[in-house]
Amino acid sequence: MEEILRKLQKDASGHKHKAVRDACVCACETLESQKGSAKISPSQLRERCLLPLQMALESKNAKLGQTALSGMQKFLCDDRFVGGVGLEVEVLEKQLLSQMLEAIRVTPSLHEDLQVEVMKVLLCITYSPNFDINGDSILRIAQVCIETYMSSCHQRSINTAVRATLSQILGDLTLQLRHRQE
Repeated sequence: MEEILRKLQKDASGHKHKAVRDACVCACETLESQKGSAKISPSQLRERCLLPLQMALESKNAKLGQTALSGMQKFLCDDRFVGGVGLEVEVLEKQLLSQMLEAIRVTPSLHEDLQVEVMKVLLCITYSPNFDINGDSILRIAQVCIETYMSSCHQRSINTAVRATLSQILGDLTLQLRHRQE
């Protein structure tokens, strides 16, 4: 994760992206402090590390957005951010899924290529063992997909990606439910 944050910090050159650089520095410092005795909760760690990724997406800069989405995919595989899942009860807005969805809420206004990448992140979320996917989760993920679809109704490639993402997520959920029923 530190590598992604450093790359994002380097790519966020110029005065326009100073806030992204500052957020990257803060996130790296927080990650470094986690190696010592000063530990913070997983939700606070996620919040600090998702902030520069979210800001990079919101910048509408394609290069920063691409780096941010790569970071989000790595984020899902990093035990430091998923620790505590199931161990501590977190309020809905502090849960991993909520924090991830908040970070990508800008998706409908992103460039088409980045929207497709967000759909891949949503699939990663769905298939990650670190998420408790239930009806509410599926609805919240579907909402992002539908908002993206509605904002891009004239762009065939993103509409296809959204339909494929929703179809795959719902198909997998159906399969899981069928296995539980048996």
